Amino acid sequence: MIDQKIKALELKYKAGIAEQIAEIQNYLDNPVGVGEHGSLVETMDTLVGKLAESAEKLDMLERYFYEDL
Repeated sequence: MIDQKIKALELKYKAGIAEQIAEIQNYLDNPVGVGEHGSLVETMDTLVGKLAESAEKLDMLERYFYEDL
C-alpha cells in the first residue's frame, strides 16, 4: 500500500507537469494574446524550467519510494 503522503506528492508533481504543459501550449497557440510578457522566449524558458523541476521530483519519488512502477 502506498503511503498517502507519497501519493499526494505524486499528484502534486503530475499536476505541476500538466499545468506547465498547458501554459506552454497556450503560448505556442496564442503568442500575441499574452501582452504582459516582454520576452516570449524567456517566459517559455521559465515554464520549461518549472516543468523540468516537477518532472525531476516525480522521477525521484518514483525511483526511491515506489518499487513496482
